[in-house]
Formats: sequence, structure tokens, C-alpha cells
Amino acid sequence: MKENIDLILKDVNKLPAISSVVTKVLQMVQKPDVVIQDLANEISKDTAITASVIKLSNSAYYRASKPIRTVSEALMTLGIKTVKEIILLTAAKGILKKDLAGYQMDADQLWLQSLVVAELASRICAHKKIAKAKDLVFTSGLLCNVGKIVLSQFFQPLLFKIKNEVQESQVPFPEVEKRYLGYTHMEISEILLKNWNFPAELVDVVANYNNPEMSKVDPVLVSLVHIANTIAVVSGIGIDIGGISVPLSKFALDKTGVTDKDIELYFMKIPELETQISELVSQ
Repeated sequence: MKENIDLILKDVNKLPAISSVVTKVLQMVQKPDVVIQDLANEISKDTAITASVIKLSNSAYYRASKPIRTVSEALMTLGIKTVKEIILLTAAKGILKKDLAGYQMDADQLWLQSLVVAELASRICAHKKIAKAKDLVFTSGLLCNVGKIVLSQFFQPLLFKIKNEVQESQVPFPEVEKRYLGYTHMEISEILLKNWNFPAELVDVVANYNNPEMSKVDPVLVSLVHIANTIAVVSGIGIDIGGISVPLSKFALDKTGVTDKDIELYFMKIPELETQISELVSQ
């Protein structure tokens, strides 16, 4: 099975792809002296992304202070970081809103989970006054399960065996993935983001969010996503055949300062959070 996956990974044409405009914009926004008009020109090269930026900029979620008609107006009104978040949101939806038959999740479940983890990680960051850019935290949460897109197609022949093992052994699901397929979905996510030339912080998150103590780049960012994803799954959002098998990491709680009382609060906020992102889910 691993050999089959290796063949897929070597064939770029068979991997989920991301617009070259997205990659270019990510590189541009990392420069402190980036010119807004240059960014607008680059974004406008992709008509689908341009339309999405304008549409989402005018949504209730982003609460623009005035109607936005162009990419330049979006950049000036919402700021570079927010427009970058919108671009990544658009790109991620094209990849993540897909049925995962192997994981027994439909497209809406995976997309909802991705958005909930992204928004909840951002809220935890703000609540604990952690000095991280909101767009970075949001994007990290959004992409953490992207590797499942590749692995899902290989699960179907083994589904019955895998489900039984998960139920009987109670081992963390990534260990079962590794045993049967030769990869965890985190390892596949890491390969994908490297292939897309994404920043090291994002690669670190997708590779280690289930084991934040393994982070080598930004353990606090990884820990935020770990906590948000665990809460989402325990709340019943995005449960796949692995069930609730990855425990909440004490390392992550220590790194972020999140307490048991905080965890209770975050669970209570899930319905409100789902309402807030409902417009993004339906986009």
C-alpha cells in the first residue's frame, strides 16, 4: 500500500494542486515593503480568487466598513493579512470540500471541521493574549487535515480492518494510519505544503498538530491548533473512523496557558462559533 501512495506522491499531477497566484501572494506578503497595488495585480491574475476575495470581503464574517468592489479596495479596507486569509480560505475550500469515503466523512463535514478549527484556534489565541498574527493561526487550523484528501482513496479496501482495530485497541488513529498505509495524514500534509512552497510555520503545524511536543518551529502555534482540533472532534465536528482517539496534550496546555476552565468555556462557545462561520461554510 505504501508503494502505491509513493507513486502518487511522485506524480505532481495526481496531487491536490494550489493556484500559483496563492503561492506568489504568500511570498509577497512576507515582505514588509510589499506594495498594495503589486499585490492587487498579482491576485487579479486569477479570476476565481478575485471574485472570491470581493464576495467574502463583503460578507458578514469580515464586516467591511464599506462596500468593496475591487481587490485594491479589499486590501485597503480589510488589510493585507485579512485578504491573505481570504485567498487561502478560497484555495483551501477547493481542496478540502471533498467527500472522504475512506474516513467516512462527507465534504461538508470536513469543510466545517476545517473552519471550526481555524476560527477556534484564532479565538483561543486572542483569549490567552498570545502574540500570533490572526491570519497565521486561522490558516494553520484550516489546513491541518489536508493530508486526508490523499490517503482517503486508499482506505476503502481496508476500512473494516481499520475500524475494528481502532475500536479494539484504542490506540491513536494516526498510529493505525501508519500501520496500514505507511503514512499518517500529518506526514502527507507536510509533503503537500512543502510541495506548495508554504512557510515553515504552516508546514510545522500540519506535520505535528497531533503531537505538538514534536514541533521544531513554533510549538505554541502547533499547540493552539492541537487544542482547537481536539475540542472540535470531541464536540462531534469532523469525527471520522478514528473517533476520539487522540488525547488532549498536556504539553499544548502548558505552552498556551489554557486551563480546564478555559476548555469548558471553549466547548460552550462552539454553537456560537458555528453560527459565526455559517456564511463561510455555505460559500
